[in-house]
Amino acid sequence: MPKYISSDGFVWLRIVTAAILFNLTALFFVREKADWKADWRLFIICAFFGTAANMYMFFKGLSLTYPINGAVLMMVTPLFVAILDHFRHRRMPGLHTVFGLMAGTAGAVLLIAGKGVHFTAKTLEGDIWVAVNALFYAIYLILVKPLAVKYHAVTVNRITFAIGILIIAPFGAAELFRTDFTAIPSDIGVKILYTLFFTSFLVYLLNTYGMKHASAELVGVYIYLQPLLATVIALLTGRDELTFAKTLYGAMILIGVWLVSGKYRLSFSPFWKKGV
Repeated sequence: MPKYISSDGFVWLRIVTAAILFNLTALFFVREKADWKADWRLFIICAFFGTAANMYMFFKGLSLTYPINGAVLMMVTPLFVAILDHFRHRRMPGLHTVFGLMAGTAGAVLLIAGKGVHFTAKTLEGDIWVAVNALFYAIYLILVKPLAVKYHAVTVNRITFAIGILIIAPFGAAELFRTDFTAIPSDIGVKILYTLFFTSFLVYLLNTYGMKHASAELVGVYIYLQPLLATVIALLTGRDELTFAKTLYGAMILIGVWLVSGKYRLSFSPFWKKGV
């Protein structure tokens, strides 16, 4: 983007492709009917925040800023999830969650920032688009939980992506039809196909499945593993070198995910309650 395809057209292509794949999967493997009368509002809201608006904002922002800026800004998604979850349930997050989010966020941002972040006035508009996208995706993770528990992951995404087609059509349909696909090189075509299948269809399928068995906070915090896995892959392919700092940041991410998972809970008992 935007040399071969516009961000608006790419988003609509991504949603249309994912909707087709989810409906084909439902046709052959998951024959489940949704209670539209009871859940239509939630389906539409989730389609807006999780399928349409957040994708549109992310791709729009990514076309106006550096990829590394977008990667750093996406690290605030788990923080948004924790804050929204607090307000929704009117409860304070546990110390293990607070420290886990702090450790994971710091480790992920420092690991990515080591590649060279460039926040400037030139990238400000794109950075804002990506930041709002992170907020919208956090809202989606909170709201989709009831649907993920009630329905199969394929059913949830089959419906939300179908609605997403209609929401984004006014912005992306014309742009996609104007795209000259014959001018796209084969290597760019492979990258487009990767995005359409893995980061659209498969990621949403697995995320929704994860929501059925885990909290929104835990699903959100796994975003921190993306820069860690990227670094590991770069090391294995010889495109990066291991340093003490990278090892430390990776450990911070793993500790953060472990704490948020609830395997270990921190407690705080003031001394005046101990009779000291």
